[in-house]
Amino acid sequence: MTPASHAPAVSPFRWQALLGALAALALGFVAPPAQAGEEIRVQKAVSTVSSRYGQSWQDVSITLLVQNLAYHKEVSVSMKQPDGTWADLAASYVGPAGSGASGREIWKVTRMYASWGVDPQPSRDLEFVAKYTVAGQTYWDTHQWNHHHVGRGDGPYQPYAPVLVAASFWRDNGDLDVSIDVKNLDYAKNVTVVYSTDGWATAHEAPAAYVSGYTFGYAYISSPNVQGVERWQAHIPALPGNGVLFAVRYEVGGQTYWDNNFGVDHQHTRP
Repeated sequence: MTPASHAPAVSPFRWQALLGALAALALGFVAPPAQAGEEIRVQKAVSTVSSRYGQSWQDVSITLLVQNLAYHKEVSVSMKQPDGTWADLAASYVGPAGSGASGREIWKVTRMYASWGVDPQPSRDLEFVAKYTVAGQTYWDTHQWNHHHVGRGDGPYQPYAPVLVAASFWRDNGDLDVSIDVKNLDYAKNVTVVYSTDGWATAHEAPAAYVSGYTFGYAYISSPNVQGVERWQAHIPALPGNGVLFAVRYEVGGQTYWDNNFGVDHQHTRP
């Protein structure tokens, strides 16, 4: 389902919304089109462009948070192509979001565009909407009736979540590093990892420090990036045992936000 080649580039969901609104007016009432509330949300998108040995490639990942309304469902991202058409990129199921009682799932789209050359371009800026079809109904996450936009080398984009754990990894000496992405909501902020090695019988805190820029594979990402996302890093020294539970607390502008992995905490086991 793509716009005609001679027409302005309009995404499929806008045509659906317009037809739905016209039909509602004809019946004498206004019914909202099926724009998603919590049915589907873009949790995070990351786009980077890497270069090495004269070759360049773009890595794209888009993580979606979906309500489990039925077993049979179709989850995808409708992405604008370089020629102005739109293509649906199927998402893959990752797992439940938190405990089973939450009724939410994580789905993901990943793509690598390798060495495109110069026609039309070696990489692309991203313009997309999230799409969820279940039980005969289609929901769209359009970011308040606008498309989601991510520059080809922007790095992370998180339209709704103020704080998200980006990665965690063990050092050879037994230390644990946690990388955190936060939306730059104010200059003054505190980012802290709260962790436990004994199932929360005791808890400890490790302050995170701001990182002005970092590498992602062979790509470099500035912090904050053009999406207003900053990278912070916490270092937890020499943990006993083989596992740790942790969550991230983000304090800014008189508010406190948490990333606790949908209520079940992040867990990292020593390899």
